[in-house]
Amino acid sequence: MKRIVVIFYALIVCACGNNASQSSEPKMSEKSKILYEKAEKKISDVESRVEQLQKGADAQQIINILADAKKLEYKFDSTGMNRAAIEKCKTLQAKIIEVQEAAVAKAESIILQSKVLVYDREDLLLEKMTEYPVYLEKGDVLYYDVKLQTAAPVKLYNMDARSTVKSYNKSLIKDSLVVAYPGIYLLEIKPQASQYASVRIAYHTDNMDRIYRPKSVRTETVSCSKGDFRAYGIKGIKMQNLFEEPRKFTLRSQLKSAFSGSSIALVPVNIPAGATDILYSMRIATSEQDSYADGDFHRNLSVRYNQIKFLGMPLYERNQGSGLLKTLLDDNHPITEADAYCDLYVFRKQSEAKKFQDGIVKASTLKYDVDYSIVGTQSCNGRIPTNGGSRLYLGFENVRMRYTNYLWVEVVAVVPRTEYYRTTYTIN
Repeated sequence: MKRIVVIFYALIVCACGNNASQSSEPKMSEKSKILYEKAEKKISDVESRVEQLQKGADAQQIINILADAKKLEYKFDSTGMNRAAIEKCKTLQAKIIEVQEAAVAKAESIILQSKVLVYDREDLLLEKMTEYPVYLEKGDVLYYDVKLQTAAPVKLYNMDARSTVKSYNKSLIKDSLVVAYPGIYLLEIKPQASQYASVRIAYHTDNMDRIYRPKSVRTETVSCSKGDFRAYGIKGIKMQNLFEEPRKFTLRSQLKSAFSGSSIALVPVNIPAGATDILYSMRIATSEQDSYADGDFHRNLSVRYNQIKFLGMPLYERNQGSGLLKTLLDDNHPITEADAYCDLYVFRKQSEAKKFQDGIVKASTLKYDVDYSIVGTQSCNGRIPTNGGSRLYLGFENVRMRYTNYLWVEVVAVVPRTEYYRTTYTIN
């Protein structure tokens, strides 16, 4: 009997031992295992990147690691899990907090010893004035390193105070500034001629929020007066409307003009002082009904000019009609009718214009400007250089035998002038 009791007791102990062994092994479903392994891998990857962070690491790299650490998350469903599995999952959740805290601590340690890079370019071709704005707060330290092929004016401005902080005129500059007042600071380089340069700008800050959420600077070009702070002049134009309203003419046909009316018309154009060109628009139609666009030539040119002058195009270029004036005319064609056409003559001498007006001789025998006169033209616009004159004459002739044409003429003078602009800077 005693032997039976001993054997029974041994069986019980063995069974309990087996149960204890089984309960110490984590038990979870396949789905839970997959979710656990995915979370564990992400946590391990971020932990490894945090450990590899060294002094001098790029600010963006640090920001990316902090963002990835913040995204770490692990949730589990304890249904079907034993105690060991639940503890294992809770340990992984605790690991997330540990990795996140380590990431923040190391990032702060590195950042507080590092510089935030704003701009870094080597062998940069400078052909005109260049500007590099950066927002700084009190206590920040700004570092700038400029290498030029030849000496050039370089200035550092406090744009909020509209004052010059430092000024140089040399080829190698390596300096720093402890910021006394918050605001937008601007490094300006004015090369006297095209040259290559290397520019590096960075700053140090103790404000961690500036690293996580850096403030960028927005630029905008606005019109200003000549004496305004950092105003600069560019070649622009003034467009002066020479006719208060379109000049309207009826050009009788060759046959009809023999009995009444006239097949020709002459338009004297008084040229303002300083004008280099005149721009004209002529609409030819077979009906005398006005168009909705008549009288809008000057306004449309002005609107288009204001649209393109901030797009970096050359504002005034007279080389064979290219540049700004050609662009303005291309965008403002009058309405064209296929059956309406006439001859346009440009006269620079009053005596020749009078002969045309009097009809003494054929227009083709007169001394007119061949380069800008047009035979058999439909509705069109164009440019005529003034050649320094104070007046010119536009002659129109209907060469059609049977049909009357109606003509609307608008003329605008182009006077070059210097326009002034400045760049404003605001924090995004």
